[in-house]
Amino acid sequence: MKKKSALIACACYAAIIILTLAAVFISGRTYKAYVNTPYKTEKTEISYSEQGTVELVSIKKIKNINVLTFRALKEGTATVETVIHDAEYYLNSTGMYFEFTVLPTGVLYLTGYDFGGFVFLMLGITALTLCTFILCLFQFRYRRKKLFFSYKTVMDLALMLFFGLQSLMYAGITAGLIIIPYRLDNWQAYNLAGFIMSAIFLLSIPLLVLFAGFLTFSNLSLIRHEGFRKNNLFGIFISAVLFAGSLMCAVTAIKNPNSTGITMEEVKGTVIRAFVASAFVYFECILLATQICTQYAARHIPKTNQDFIMILGCKIKKDGTPLPLLRGRIDKALEFYNKQLDETGNAPCFIPSGGQGSDEVISEAESMKNYLTGQGIDESIIYPEDKSTTTLENMKFSKAIADEHKENANILFSTTNYHVFRSGILSAKAGLRADGIGAKTKWYFWPNAQMREFIGLMAGEWKINLVFLLIMAAVPTALACIPAIAEFVIKHFG
Repeated sequence: MKKKSALIACACYAAIIILTLAAVFISGRTYKAYVNTPYKTEKTEISYSEQGTVELVSIKKIKNINVLTFRALKEGTATVETVIHDAEYYLNSTGMYFEFTVLPTGVLYLTGYDFGGFVFLMLGITALTLCTFILCLFQFRYRRKKLFFSYKTVMDLALMLFFGLQSLMYAGITAGLIIIPYRLDNWQAYNLAGFIMSAIFLLSIPLLVLFAGFLTFSNLSLIRHEGFRKNNLFGIFISAVLFAGSLMCAVTAIKNPNSTGITMEEVKGTVIRAFVASAFVYFECILLATQICTQYAARHIPKTNQDFIMILGCKIKKDGTPLPLLRGRIDKALEFYNKQLDETGNAPCFIPSGGQGSDEVISEAESMKNYLTGQGIDESIIYPEDKSTTTLENMKFSKAIADEHKENANILFSTTNYHVFRSGILSAKAGLRADGIGAKTKWYFWPNAQMREFIGLMAGEWKINLVFLLIMAAVPTALACIPAIAEFVIKHFG
């Protein structure tokens, strides 16, 4: 099924590209110019620097707009002067100059930036981005149902957001070219296309400021309640990155005001601005996608058919009893245990998982076991795992214990709400198809902890993030250079 879906996607992309190229070359044999004149009755004069290269085939009047349609006749270059006179007052006139080049393929190219068929090029770009958005949407929906605990879920959602925003912007430009071509000419469309990623970023600034402000406020509250530690500064660090990135994007937009260009200096400025804005928007999409997946995982309600409930350990008190954070995880596991027992009559076993730290009197697993027995849980259904030092080891070592007692067991892990999604990803890496539940934590602790999870996910998948960052930044950057690329392609392959 997956192979079939990939073939369908490739066929769609190929069809869009072929149809776009065909439409561009067919419609590119003509060029429409729009001239605004206020005259009631008019007379048009046309002069050609070289006869037989292009010709004016029609003039249509739409309100105050003259639509002049030129057609390519043969390969060559010609300058066309069009003068529209006021028939009542002949001294009133409007003149326009066009320097046309007819390529061997018959495409009519307006030297400097424009060519016939540009609207179909924009339609093709819009269709490609929209197709990618739809593909990522279906991929995300599939993973959410079948394999939610995967970093690919985050990537699919982030790419869906990224291309969804792009397709909306390109669709707006294309609609303008079709509906009001006399107000949005191709050069303006070039500029808008080149500025798209910067525009998306600028529109997101209010949300970024609110988000960064909330992160900073929650971190200051965390430090006030929990004390100053390096781990309590992640939210402030992310806020600083958001502010610095915003400033960098704003500076590059100001220093490179031209949205697009043909000269090397113009293209250089365009590339810098488009790349910086694209990279930052990609970072925003990854951040938002991670938050959405983390929130979804924290609110997920698993089925009451579990054989084992694994409790992920964390730091304990000096006297060997669980700290509030760990106690919340154990209580969440007990809550699910009682729920399943009431609904099905089947009591799952417990696997408290966590080794002994250098500053801990007993292992975290032993601390959790003592708490469970103190809550009336029979010791015979508790299987402590006391060797692990990381979440990945929690998963691997607990899986080995579960496999000893039952093959293909249904396993549920209990952790803190912000940690559910990343723990699920690590469980999949450990070969453990487990579901997860999350205990609530204090409001000021959640944002900082979630930022730690975000950085942990990014760092753990830095290679794929680097590849996609380059791809996602390269595509809009290339689109920002459409005039230069179009000129190169037309001159060398036209």
